[in-house]
Amino acid sequence: MEPSVRAGSRREFLGFLAAGQVLTEKNKVALGGKAEEAIARAASLGRDYTRQYNNCTQAVIAALQDAIEFVPKSGDFFLAGSCLHGGATTTGNANCGGFTGAGIVIGGLCGPTREQASDPTTMKLSTALLQQVAAKFEETYGSVICKDVRRAKAKEKCEEVMARAAAWAAEVILKQFTKGGV
Repeated sequence: MEPSVRAGSRREFLGFLAAGQVLTEKNKVALGGKAEEAIARAASLGRDYTRQYNNCTQAVIAALQDAIEFVPKSGDFFLAGSCLHGGATTTGNANCGGFTGAGIVIGGLCGPTREQASDPTTMKLSTALLQQVAAKFEETYGSVICKDVRRAKAKEKCEEVMARAAAWAAEVILKQFTKGGV
């Protein structure tokens, strides 16, 4: 289904999301030069929410929900992250929770719906955006795997990792979906 909103007003853009539509590369909204502020806020909230929730995945999800006005405030996103922190295993052999939280939000914004999932082209945008976040993890920590990130950040607390994860995801999201980008 082709989106009904492309480069419309903020109200149209938010209404589009509220109607349960997923975003495409054509959807754009004007933030009035507030993208950098939203990225900084995502980082700050990522740090704070890691301490508050003691769950890295939920910290990044909540940070993105509260820092970027068009990220749905769905409790389902937050709930989905409840068991995915700390590498989703006691061994840390799976993805970093911050990376996973970024993926949940990106997928929720522009991933394919269940009806669209049989068409592999519908996941191109969400995959491309998450790959950009993965590249930041690889560049900084050498991996997206929890135990590797923990080892690489030995002098850094997870709060700082989540601050970066939230900021990187916010930057990628805002670059894609705002007029003029970041």
